Amino acid sequence: MVKRNTSCKKRLFSALIFLVLFVLCACCLVPFPRAAAAREETFEAVWENGAVTQESYASAYSALSGGGSGSLLLEREGIRGEISASERYRAVRAVFQEGSLLDLLTLQTEGLSSLERAAIYRDFSDTGFYSADLFAYDGDRVFRTLRASFSTLVLLDGSVSSGFLCEIGAQKLVLRSGAEFSASSLAGTKIAEIEAAAPYVVKEGGVYLSTAGGTRLVAALPNMEEFKAEGYDFCDDGALSPCKDLVSLELPFAGSARSILGSDYDGRILWALGGSAPQTLKRVKLTGGTVGQLAFLGLNGVEEIDLCGIPEENISPLAFESLKGLLRLHTTKNLQLEGFSRTLLPCGCTLYERSYIG
Repeated sequence: MVKRNTSCKKRLFSALIFLVLFVLCACCLVPFPRAAAAREETFEAVWENGAVTQESYASAYSALSGGGSGSLLLEREGIRGEISASERYRAVRAVFQEGSLLDLLTLQTEGLSSLERAAIYRDFSDTGFYSADLFAYDGDRVFRTLRASFSTLVLLDGSVSSGFLCEIGAQKLVLRSGAEFSASSLAGTKIAEIEAAAPYVVKEGGVYLSTAGGTRLVAALPNMEEFKAEGYDFCDDGALSPCKDLVSLELPFAGSARSILGSDYDGRILWALGGSAPQTLKRVKLTGGTVGQLAFLGLNGVEEIDLCGIPEENISPLAFESLKGLLRLHTTKNLQLEGFSRTLLPCGCTLYERSYIG
């Protein structure tokens, strides 16, 4: 009996020794927590009022408004600030802003600070990336998704329909160089902002495409009440058709091109509007081109036309015959308009104003 107890004690002692050695070996293999665990990560913030503060992750995150190309953006009590970002952050952000689908799918986010990760997630978690299918960022990687809605859609290449944009509820559209885009993609959508990479350019709500033959007006934002376009040579058929609430319109010429090029030339403003004018349209200004007799065809609700600066030889006297709602006309052309008074303006033009409605 004594021997058996002694043997049991020896086995128990051996087991305890083995357990202690195992724990010690495990501790050697598992790295100790980084100093950040014992000492909270801090960030230096520079504010627009000149103040410099040391921020914890929690305080910086509570003020985080997003990320810039080289810094993290903060806002606290109406004052904006910045935290300088790492080179790794800049490289990762560049992939989201300029990278191809392959770049996005192979993106690694290791090396970012916790706050940099938060900024990237805040800026791109509600962005869909489209290239024959829809892709999204989950805070760790970009992957194919069945997610139903995004506030921003990045069109990497190819095209999307207006129905697709309506379905996902996108309010912002980003066009990459491989995108195939036309005004029909905006019809009926909630797109209120467009960003674009070359060969596309966005100016004052208009989307233009640079081509070998010149610059084309491709489309304009649907929610615009006033639209001023300039600096283009050609206009796509229906480029302004998504603009159903237009009140004021300024164009460098009427129709499909700046000058008559051939049998395919169309000199009507309706060309840009897709064949019909919105009932809200009241003011039209043309700054160049040829104003033919059909230039204002179908614009019966327009009340004011400004042609100041267009030579009178480029204006047809028959252009205004069908405008039953016209109240004011500013032009260099000497016209005989029944029911209109005439006032000579300092610019050399004549202002025709309807003296009675009948």
